[in-house]
Amino acid sequence: MRAAGFRVTGIVFAVLAALTTAPAAEKPNIVVIVADDLGWNDVGWHGSEIPTPTLDRLVSTGIELDNHYVQPVCTPTRVALMTGRYPSRFNLKCTTPSNDQAVPFGTPILASLLKKAGYATALVGKWHLGSKPEWGPNHYGFDYSYGSLAGAVGMYDHRYRLKSPFVHTWHRNSQLIDDEKGHASDLVTREAIDWIEKQKDRPFLLCVTFHSVHAPLVEEDRWLAKVQHVKSPDRRLYAAAVVHLDDCVARIVGAIDRAAIRERTLIVFTSDNGAQVDHGGNAYPPPDPKLRNFSSNSPLRGRKAQTYEGGMRVPAFANWTGKLKPAKVRQPMHAVDWVPTLTKRVGVEPPENAKWDGCDVWPFLIDADRAPLTRTLYWVVANRWFARRLDHPAGHHPAGEPRVQGRSGAGQSRRRARLPAPETGRGAKRNLRRRVSRQPAPGARL
Repeated sequence: MRAAGFRVTGIVFAVLAALTTAPAAEKPNIVVIVADDLGWNDVGWHGSEIPTPTLDRLVSTGIELDNHYVQPVCTPTRVALMTGRYPSRFNLKCTTPSNDQAVPFGTPILASLLKKAGYATALVGKWHLGSKPEWGPNHYGFDYSYGSLAGAVGMYDHRYRLKSPFVHTWHRNSQLIDDEKGHASDLVTREAIDWIEKQKDRPFLLCVTFHSVHAPLVEEDRWLAKVQHVKSPDRRLYAAAVVHLDDCVARIVGAIDRAAIRERTLIVFTSDNGAQVDHGGNAYPPPDPKLRNFSSNSPLRGRKAQTYEGGMRVPAFANWTGKLKPAKVRQPMHAVDWVPTLTKRVGVEPPENAKWDGCDVWPFLIDADRAPLTRTLYWVVANRWFARRLDHPAGHHPAGEPRVQGRSGAGQSRRRARLPAPETGRGAKRNLRRRVSRQPAPGARL
């Protein structure tokens, strides 16, 4: 009996020792992939003639976000995605494409918040939240950064708009460089893969913000050969860029698979706004051809820079092997939701000064049949403002359209939009503020 007692005691101590030395629960790696100007009708899972097999596979094995909203232009979406706040909370510069410093130093953003939780952080690709090196990603919580500080670039030239003081924009860790060779999409993909291979043994945040498929478009014959069935030469060039982008995503996912970290890696994909549709050309380093009807948001009305669905409802999905079951989520979401959602997922509490406009939408990712939430989303684009109260998922409103309040943007007639006449004047602005104030509390679980 005494010997048996010693054996039991020894087993108990062994179990306790194992428990006390076991590692804490693993935090997921987070890979956020942002396409530039990708249209609703330009991905395979929306029925496009453009093949996107990698993206389609990630959608079919993950969560299709059918009502994922962003801002209708690039800088504002990036502010919303990084801060969890509507860009107009900061300044007017944040409501349009801008090369100025977008948000003040010290503003809590996704990278700085996850870094406090032990994450390695990197952004490769387009920044566009401040085009001077001293305003770059490394000053906002990113351990590593590479790509362009400004917006779109010549795909092989890597320079910004030729008449801009920020024409030289390609950098590594906020140090300008001019000796990189290759297509911007391939360079960004290379850096993403290198980061994954180096950081695979610790939790990381990797933001891959592609320049593609924003004009100017330059693609090799091997990509054009895959879309010869597209009749329009302008759209064929764009389709080649989409196919190239899809292949870049495949290479990044392949690196995750090779590192054997797929089951602990959450992948989020979105476009920064809707398709541009037409491009005037000669704005960026050549070749920068004029393009007409080259991208599409059909059947959604509108385009980039407009507050119609086509400008701000974009292709998006989330994929996490073994954690998220395949489903289509119709709950309206916005780019501002990702900061509270992702930080909540890894156990980061909101800072006292966070003032997030977004909400934790994780409950909808794990339960697509959850009752939809009534919420108001709003947009400020330059001197125009627009609020949308969504009582039902888009496309499922009893009247056929969500209720809308706001001012139409340039070229957006109310008759064409089939929307109620907007209120104007001080009363409308007060009503807008009241609606916004009734949104769920920052970081609230829905």
